[in-house]
Amino acid sequence: MSRQIEQALLSLMPTFGSDLPPSLVELAGSLLAQSRHRASTLKTEEEIARLYACANIACDRLKITLDLPPIEPRPPIPPRIYKRLYAHLDNILPSSASTPSRTAAGRTRTPSSRFRDAGGSPASGSRPLPSRRTPTKEQSLAQWRTPSKGETGTPTKSTAKKEAFVAGHSLHPWIQPATRFLCEETDHKKLAPTILAGMEVIVTPGGRRTEDEWALQNVTALFAAIYFFVTMRVKALASGEGIDREGYVPLRKDILALLTRARQEVVIRNLPEENAWEGWTNLKSKDFDDAVAKVNERAWLTGDWYQGIADVVKLTQRSQLEDVQMLDEETMPKMQVKKADTMFQDKYDFLSEAKRTDYMHWKEDMLAKIALLTTTGAAMEVDT
Repeated sequence: MSRQIEQALLSLMPTFGSDLPPSLVELAGSLLAQSRHRASTLKTEEEIARLYACANIACDRLKITLDLPPIEPRPPIPPRIYKRLYAHLDNILPSSASTPSRTAAGRTRTPSSRFRDAGGSPASGSRPLPSRRTPTKEQSLAQWRTPSKGETGTPTKSTAKKEAFVAGHSLHPWIQPATRFLCEETDHKKLAPTILAGMEVIVTPGGRRTEDEWALQNVTALFAAIYFFVTMRVKALASGEGIDREGYVPLRKDILALLTRARQEVVIRNLPEENAWEGWTNLKSKDFDDAVAKVNERAWLTGDWYQGIADVVKLTQRSQLEDVQMLDEETMPKMQVKKADTMFQDKYDFLSEAKRTDYMHWKEDMLAKIALLTTTGAAMEVDT
């Protein structure tokens, strides 16, 4: 799947010469996984371009942040249908995965010159600004009071980031890098978009934090359980093997060890420590077991994000089969094709084993006939 996404991205940016940015590939994969949940039923001609449209949306959302070259879409379906599909997916897919705007990063916007000249009011002067509220008594007197230590009128960089984070409703900041860490350590990189899609469906349905108290209070345990179920689903589809008690305990131990390493080794930039690891807890075996049971009870595994794992496995197996076939074709010796107008047909192969055998039989017959005729001719001369 990752290879198909990269091919789609490169086809959208034919002038892009270097390796694709990992954030662009991850966003395209995440959008693709989310689209299977939010738009699970598409028309046949639209389903063909689902991956291409998600890659196009990812390029458009990150083209300024990553300074991407011009995007040149060449969809595999008619332009009219593709425009409708693109608009539909762009509308339903949350933009929280894209790079935040400058305003959300904490920068304060200044009024335009038109409003500065007018004293901060519209030109008409008849209606107040929509965002302007009547100041309270405390707000009116605040400008005349001397601010105490640590209380300034201008927000600092850290407080601005904290306010921007609290105001947002996106997934916990540590979930995406922790997912990437676990998948890289276990060589399951292609499963990262599926795990993220599962967490988004449960924790941030519809782009907003869930009201499920258990999910919010046990985010780390939920994350571990989702990772467990996704990897087990892939193993069952790929090899047909399930998991028993003897295999469950070592796997649980490995997952808990990976989570401990993730907390120690993963670095989340541009956020304070308390915000970066919001909701993280150190798990024990009982916490993991309770989360696995809770996920089964809530029927969270019936969603399209989980059922779509079968498609991921099929595409991976197909890609591996194509690689093997391509390798076989490269290593296979070249065969000469026999055509009607060439000398490679069997009837012209005079040095073949069959031709040699036929020639030996013909030679023996001819020599025998010659000997017989010679003997008969000599006898006739004697009789005369």
